[in-house]
Amino acid sequence: MANKSIVVYGGTLAGVAAAAKAAGHVDLDKTDITLIVPDPVNHNGNGVSLGGLATVGGQNYFDIRDAAKYTKGSFAWWYSQMGEYYSIQALSDLLKKDLTKPEFKGKINILYGYDIKSIGWGAPANITKVNLCQIEQDSDGRVIWGTKTCTVAGDYFIDASESGRLTRLSNFGGTTGRYDWPAEKLGADEQGPNGKARQQATTLMFKIKGIKKEVLEEEDRKGNVIDGITMNTDVKGHWGANGGKEAYADTTKAIYKFNEAHRSEGIAIKPFNMAEDGKNSNEWWINTLLVFNVDGRAYNRDKGTSVFPKDMRSDYKTVDDAYVLAKKVLEYPDFLPALRSFPKFENVELVKDSKGKPVVAKILYLRETIHSAQSSSATARKNGSEDSNYAVHARDFYEKDHDNRNYAKRIGLNFYWLDINAYKIEDLKDANGNYIWSDITPTLRKDVPFPKDREKRGQYPPSPAYIPYDALATNFVYNLLIPGYAAGIASFGWAEARVLPSQCVLGDAAGVAAAYAVTNNKQPLNFPSAGSTFKRPEGHFAGQLIEQAGLKGVSVGAAQVSEKHAGFLINRGGATCDDMLRLIELVQERVREQFGVELECEVRIVR
Repeated sequence: MANKSIVVYGGTLAGVAAAAKAAGHVDLDKTDITLIVPDPVNHNGNGVSLGGLATVGGQNYFDIRDAAKYTKGSFAWWYSQMGEYYSIQALSDLLKKDLTKPEFKGKINILYGYDIKSIGWGAPANITKVNLCQIEQDSDGRVIWGTKTCTVAGDYFIDASESGRLTRLSNFGGTTGRYDWPAEKLGADEQGPNGKARQQATTLMFKIKGIKKEVLEEEDRKGNVIDGITMNTDVKGHWGANGGKEAYADTTKAIYKFNEAHRSEGIAIKPFNMAEDGKNSNEWWINTLLVFNVDGRAYNRDKGTSVFPKDMRSDYKTVDDAYVLAKKVLEYPDFLPALRSFPKFENVELVKDSKGKPVVAKILYLRETIHSAQSSSATARKNGSEDSNYAVHARDFYEKDHDNRNYAKRIGLNFYWLDINAYKIEDLKDANGNYIWSDITPTLRKDVPFPKDREKRGQYPPSPAYIPYDALATNFVYNLLIPGYAAGIASFGWAEARVLPSQCVLGDAAGVAAAYAVTNNKQPLNFPSAGSTFKRPEGHFAGQLIEQAGLKGVSVGAAQVSEKHAGFLINRGGATCDDMLRLIELVQERVREQFGVELECEVRIVR
């Protein structure tokens, strides 16, 4: 008998967590695990690292609130070893070590530098394989197809990527960017069934040196905030810093002039976050360069194919072109003087490589791409949006106790502030032309009850929100789990869920779920279905009730209660809509009679 196979797409923290958790819960002599890392090998031969945004994106900080109290699972382990302001190389090395530890017997197959060209289907809702091609980075930084190809077959697939590429190729039912926002919060060009929504601005991380850390450290020890800069240390003694808002108050400063001069290019310097690249390093990774109007789904190598987004905004750039532009911006003559406008940045220099070019991250920091909805994108607004059409609603994050509906299905917690970065460059200023760095999220969403106290507005909401298992699943493909950016979370909620700790929670859960499915062969993969047919009734499991009612294998026409998992109603071949509806009614009636429980349909019935 051939081995079962779990295929993880994305070398992100979520992807590494999923692969490691899956490996720890299966018999590795009977189960193959493959991790596909779709980050390119660059033109000078530098290899690909594990970690995604956390490493090749130069992120260099975990974005957490209370690690000791709320962070568990894989993230807690990585945080304990690395700290918040880790060396990106050290983290990448740790991730590789975790996937190659002795108990895994060297059986996690890692494919570095490959991406998906197409997928194979065995049934309408069942992925059977992914067809891969090597990717490389040319001298400008654009990602291009290489020559090597391969195919990876699988029983279960996990999309842990930032691009959501596997999900988009898999009969994806969902939306792009803030498509699901209330119409009155969108621009006229974003509204309606043909509206083309925007995505949050991207960032290119780069390296600087020349910060007099000792001055900032001394002020921090005294409990002072020096010139608007806040210093922080993590559990390992690494330093990070943030600030710079005050620099924009003086319109004569170089930073203000830079932003005004480059508005038309969709470029802006924002207040910074930065972190040492490892303890006692004199080099810092900095997050300060915003690039607007970038479609995180669009890559030059896909132009002219079905993979390239047909609904891309005409005023948007591909990821490749945005990356090339951002690198050029670092060498603009007015860029470094602008950077030196920040307090204590007077002696800052850009770190250069052996060719004299600024050292930058290998990929852009994408903040948002797509969101898995419960209906197709064409009917998303018709069927409801951010508070009905996703596993995690917008109100789950800001309305007290709204997320209690997810308590029974919880796999962990989202715990960050509602932090929406600007969607267009005009979002950065108020009606009077003043920068509103601390108030972008409340300004964009005035319908959300942010505190009136300005000091508290940037740290809202004060409590975490439950992450339900449903966020990993899609109604459209039942052997696909989605712990990456394409998870089933409404766009507004993504403002909190997008940070790395939440990604790790989703990755852990996806790995365990895939391992359980492989070990127990629970889902009916050999026949098409609509996925899990009924919602979980409070205090019960639908599949268990249906099985206890003696309904496993019961048929109406060609529609049948699956013999593998009673929660699935399958089409054995030729089932009509009427067959399926009559079977649903039969199941509901029997369960009601025997247990007094009303089963509510999970699937949408369109008449």
